Amino acid sequence: MEDNTESRNKLQETAMQIMYGFLIKQQIGEAIDVEKEISEVCEKPYAECDLFLKEMIIKSLKNEQEIITLISNHLNKWRFDRLNTCIQAILVLAVTSYLYCDNKEKAIIINVAVKLAKKYGEKDDYKFVNAVLDNSLND
Repeated sequence: MEDNTESRNKLQETAMQIMYGFLIKQQIGEAIDVEKEISEVCEKPYAECDLFLKEMIIKSLKNEQEIITLISNHLNKWRFDRLNTCIQAILVLAVTSYLYCDNKEKAIIINVAVKLAKKYGEKDDYKFVNAVLDNSLND
């Protein structure tokens, strides 16, 4: 049986991949079919996809502008739309987890985001993610 933390981390990574796809589609003006995209990434029918994963994605999309505004307030000389799309997805999901889901453990949220940034971002992106979330998750 898979460790609960490990499976939750895997779900966070899958959510980041889905959100990345959504952000790319938004940038090019393409419509988003939430159920179809989640189903395709998870490689199973939407109804069988993990509830936590679906909740993260739907709440991220529903509150996207508010989340981006919060993040943008802590970017110091950067604009959200100029960030690497992968880093955008990581930040949006971390803030979603903190504000809209049952996870108020700031250190755990930042740790997961930093791991994802180390895996998918550029060399020092994880430091940026850490600093932005450290400031953003206090609001």
